[in-house]
Amino acid sequence: MRITRCLTILIFLISSPLGFSQDSQTPAALSAMVETERDFARRCGEVGIRASFMEYFADEAIVFRPEPVKYKEAVKDRPAPPNPLAMALEWEPIYGDMAAAGDMGYDTGPSVFIDNTSDKPTPQYGFFFSVWKKQADGNWKVVLDFGHQTNEPYDGSREFQSAPTSNRKAASTVVNAEAERANLLNLERAFSKSAKTDGVVKAFAQHVSDHARLHLNGNQPILGRDAINAFLAKTSFTQTWEPRFADVSQSGDLGYSYGSYELNETNAQNGKIERGYYARVWKKENGEHWKAVLDVTSPLPPEEK
Repeated sequence: MRITRCLTILIFLISSPLGFSQDSQTPAALSAMVETERDFARRCGEVGIRASFMEYFADEAIVFRPEPVKYKEAVKDRPAPPNPLAMALEWEPIYGDMAAAGDMGYDTGPSVFIDNTSDKPTPQYGFFFSVWKKQADGNWKVVLDFGHQTNEPYDGSREFQSAPTSNRKAASTVVNAEAERANLLNLERAFSKSAKTDGVVKAFAQHVSDHARLHLNGNQPILGRDAINAFLAKTSFTQTWEPRFADVSQSGDLGYSYGSYELNETNAQNGKIERGYYARVWKKENGEHWKAVLDVTSPLPPEEK
């Protein structure tokens, strides 16, 4: 969850003008969502992780611990921490996108977490990733929260950038959401089948956007299809996955999914297997074809033998 939304050590990274700059072409709905994200980060610094999550998460919001669970249900029977600020968590959005209907979006950015109860507090760096949906009352709430850890702090630009635009359906176009969710789940299964039969590199080359992001533990985000293909080409493994859930915007041009995955390292002597969970954001390009624009995975701890 947002422990990989981990804390940006210097709080001015959230409060300074550098963190607020964004493209003048950013859609109004995306700007509103991003400002809500920044309010969320500030609120976390005031009241702590749990209280701020309860405030900004939807009732059905999913986090990964490491399996997917509904956050509010998972913590409702746990006592509140005696010192809500003992665990320091900050983050800031630097990239995101919004559906044409203005009802669903996502964002991501660097994060740092510090356990101040430790004798030697050590920063844990990462990148958060969240999907947001506009609620019936007009407020934005997180519906899925995922992240990954990195081995070092992010040192790139802090200026927010919206994802490249594509020819979308008009915002007034309302699709059959149930049918589109089914289409997205079927696409996930076809993607997995391609990864198994054609190989991960070819499958990703066919199914991801030119501007896709790959978030893997231990790595800074890998940006762009070419960089992703080059990274995957250096590995030797097979991967399959099973989607559990998908949802789409009212305009049918942005959606997300999550599920479980299994990775087999083909060059390992014992055929090492990694299992875990993944989440993806999908965007319909040119109003026709779904392409994955963000892929994040979180492995389960190794099984005891």
